[in-house]
Amino acid sequence: MRFVVNIVLLTASLMKHHSNNGCSAVWNSSLSCSPHDSEKSNLEEKCLNASTSLVENEKAFLDCLSDLNTNVLQHLLYYNSVDQKWDMHMKQVLQLNEKFHALWDQTGERCNHLKQLLHQSNPITIKDLYIVSNTAGVQELYIQYFSAFTNLDVVGGFDYLAKKTSNYWKKNKINLSRFFFSSEKPESSVSVSLYRVLHERIRDQVTQYILILKRLCQSTEKPTGVQEVNEALKGYIDLQSHISQLLDDASLTKVLWKSLGQKLSDILCTPERRLREDSKNMPISHSAGRFSHDRILLFDDVLVILQGSDVHCYDLTTVWTEETTEENSDRRVLKVITPEENFTLYTQEPQHEVVWQWKLNHAVRQCLNRRRDFPLWGKRGQDQNPSGPPLYRFAVYTFKNEGRLKNAIYEGYWNQGKPHGKGTLKWENERNYTGDFQNGQEHGFGVYVDPHTGTEGYDCYKCHWRDGKMHRYGICEYSNSVVYRGYFKDNLRHGFGILESSKTDNSAFRYVGHWKNDKKHGYGILESTDSGESYIGMWQEDHREGNGIVVTQSGLCYEGTFHCDKLIGKGVLLSEDNSLYEGEFTEDLQLKGKGKLTFSNGFTIEGAFSNRFGNGLQANGVLNTAGNDDIAEAAAQLQLGLHGLPVKERWPGIFEPFVEYLRAGSTDESEEAFLGFHTESGRSLRKAISDKRADQNCSEPTITYLAGKRKCGELPVKNIDFIKDLKTLQDVEQIQKYLEKSFQSSMHPLGKLLQIQVFVFQATYSGMGANKHLVTMAQEEVKYHAEKILEIIMDYISLSLTGDSQDEVTRNELNCYSLVLPLILPAFYPELSMLYMLFHEKDDALYWQGIVHLGLLSDTKLLEFLDVQKHLWPLKDLHLTINQRYSLVKDQCFLSAIECFQKISTTADPREKMDTLYKTFEEIEKTVSRVLNQDYKLPMDDLLPLLVYVVSRARIRHLGAELHLIRDMMDPNGVGGITDFLLTALESCFQHIQKQEIRQGRFTDSV
Repeated sequence: MRFVVNIVLLTASLMKHHSNNGCSAVWNSSLSCSPHDSEKSNLEEKCLNASTSLVENEKAFLDCLSDLNTNVLQHLLYYNSVDQKWDMHMKQVLQLNEKFHALWDQTGERCNHLKQLLHQSNPITIKDLYIVSNTAGVQELYIQYFSAFTNLDVVGGFDYLAKKTSNYWKKNKINLSRFFFSSEKPESSVSVSLYRVLHERIRDQVTQYILILKRLCQSTEKPTGVQEVNEALKGYIDLQSHISQLLDDASLTKVLWKSLGQKLSDILCTPERRLREDSKNMPISHSAGRFSHDRILLFDDVLVILQGSDVHCYDLTTVWTEETTEENSDRRVLKVITPEENFTLYTQEPQHEVVWQWKLNHAVRQCLNRRRDFPLWGKRGQDQNPSGPPLYRFAVYTFKNEGRLKNAIYEGYWNQGKPHGKGTLKWENERNYTGDFQNGQEHGFGVYVDPHTGTEGYDCYKCHWRDGKMHRYGICEYSNSVVYRGYFKDNLRHGFGILESSKTDNSAFRYVGHWKNDKKHGYGILESTDSGESYIGMWQEDHREGNGIVVTQSGLCYEGTFHCDKLIGKGVLLSEDNSLYEGEFTEDLQLKGKGKLTFSNGFTIEGAFSNRFGNGLQANGVLNTAGNDDIAEAAAQLQLGLHGLPVKERWPGIFEPFVEYLRAGSTDESEEAFLGFHTESGRSLRKAISDKRADQNCSEPTITYLAGKRKCGELPVKNIDFIKDLKTLQDVEQIQKYLEKSFQSSMHPLGKLLQIQVFVFQATYSGMGANKHLVTMAQEEVKYHAEKILEIIMDYISLSLTGDSQDEVTRNELNCYSLVLPLILPAFYPELSMLYMLFHEKDDALYWQGIVHLGLLSDTKLLEFLDVQKHLWPLKDLHLTINQRYSLVKDQCFLSAIECFQKISTTADPREKMDTLYKTFEEIEKTVSRVLNQDYKLPMDDLLPLLVYVVSRARIRHLGAELHLIRDMMDPNGVGGITDFLLTALESCFQHIQKQEIRQGRFTDSV
């Protein structure tokens, strides 16, 4: 009501004043349109008259602004003082001057533009009236000016400036008095005069806009354009109300600073701060029962509690309120929540509690928006958000209390007084954490940087967190160039992880294995370029402890029991030339004690040994030179790690997170925390906190279950569908198709699991680990991976396939050899086949010698040498000379069977290799049947020589390795029958080609 009365009085006063000074615009009587005029011409005439009135009014206003600038502002700007307060007040004067000139310049530009339109022949429209078309822009100029004006007033700027420039104004009274009406009595106070002249005329201009718009709105009878004018009119009335509120708030705040005293004013007073409520006016207390001793002040940015000499300030961006009740009490209670302190405010009257809560919430909301409402207390006097400020919000806060967060600055999202959501936490020593928070703790994914005091280096932890501690997967880059990728628990490395140094370091190393409480513990592999050794085995408390194998670059292999990094007690040593030592060790892989040394030629030494093998080895014992091929062969065939390192105890750490992930619901949000290693191939671990891989830039296919591969641009598969889709599969064929696509996709959970299985396999059996004495250990590890995957997925396959009612065929098909191993084996095949080739290198070398010599024979000579019956030769229909026959049939006999057999090396699947062998047998029989012109089943006596012929012409380089890989990796249930018959036949061919007469080419003269 107060604002309405002021507007009416001010309007009447302005009309009187402007009529006396000739500043008001003359409103043309032609605005009253003749009812006979057209609507269009009537509106154009009204707009023309309104524009003319606006231009005349603006001319007078611009002249006034020019006078104010010349006679008032410039004298304030160019006054110099050495007073300490001068800089603060001068800063506010400069800001006022900046907003003054912005208002002046923009008003002049718009007025000149409108004047140009008036001189043109085109009709003036409502859109040409900038106070209608650009209401928001005009409002913003006035709001900024009056905000700067009241900022200067609040800190006592006009009083201070008047005092400093009083001598000037005494000599130049006319410079101030000219801005008052002649009928008014001049102000005796310079500060009051400055206060009035720098705001009254500018404030009156808003009233002039309202008068022009009111007349235009009243005279427009037709609806055309009325809505725009009405909206603009409401906007300027709101602006007028807002200016009044700004002035009133500044006046009340200024009075408060004077009442508090100099000490408190120095602490609390800032130019932008405004008082919202005072407990002296609306009683409320921080301490129950002591209302007279507390004073609570609510400003637009802080809540202040004065208790004696103590001043407590609470930033409103981090203030939450809750209305609570006290049992058996008439007092009203308002709970206030802040980041480091929760307290209660008490009132005796219910209306006081309601008002305080409303004003607190309103002030918090405005503070969060960083802009006061327009008008100040809500649009048209209504609260725009009666539900209160948001509980979840963004804010910046500096912690003050003792503890791990003392003096740390948090910038991010909050919920009920605690960091919650994305944020950044910075400490004084430049430590910082950027990432996810929950209930005040680091929780989710985050990056923690810890600089080293006095050095340029720092440790960077890109990890997942739980309750303020690193938990689950993370990557840590240490200042010494060492990187850890793996799992954490309670800030400690725990579970499976990889620790490796830079490859350029002189003492480069890599550890791949398990951890417990930040130390190597369990099964792991340590490869060191400095020592040239790779350790495969068990660890405890960062030391090699228990069964283990050491493989050196020179080809030496040690196996035994370790204690505190030393191989002690009985163990085994194998050299590259297949020499074998079995005996006692001590002092860092040194042979010391009783033992037996078997050389590759079968010689043995049994007795007491000392020093390292091959480095001045000393022995005192019995030398046996009789030689024993069986003993030498046993040493060459010896396999390590079969008893001391059970396959089930090697890699639990890569399966446990996967199982936990499935039990947790396999959600996309938890994927990286559980399966961190697997996500690295698709995208790096959160290069930035909010970075996500753009689907349109995808470079690898994924799957839509049972529907084919995803095309770039399609929605990615959600991991949460993994279990659901697996349960819908109704037969083994569907499961096979599903698994095949799953393993091929690096985005599918099973594809991710396969990736880490392959990684640890490569870490163990490539490089120095590519040793022939580890082939059995490697092949049983691959089979165990397949068994473990099947065990995991069987828990989610339909009960109709896994229940007691399943038939024998389904039971045989649902085993790891039929369902899983053929799908994952190609991923392990490069390293596994290399181990087989190394292990069978000797046999394959003998076999290849035979192949080379057999390759020197023509087809006819080779068939004759192999004793293939001539009626089975596909050559008898050719009536040619021997020379002609040789030229025409070279490398053409049984060509289809040869080409078929050559495919045996193009696949890793043992089943497909056996299918190739079976088809080769069929092709041989087809050729023979064609020659005999009848169906013919080859007996073993006829099959073997023909198979030797096909194998010799196919020239498979490492056939021995292929044969043993098939034997080791095929399904035990498939042994026997035609499969076993054909594989046995192929093994006989392999052994036949190794015969000495063939290897030495002794058949040349006999053929």
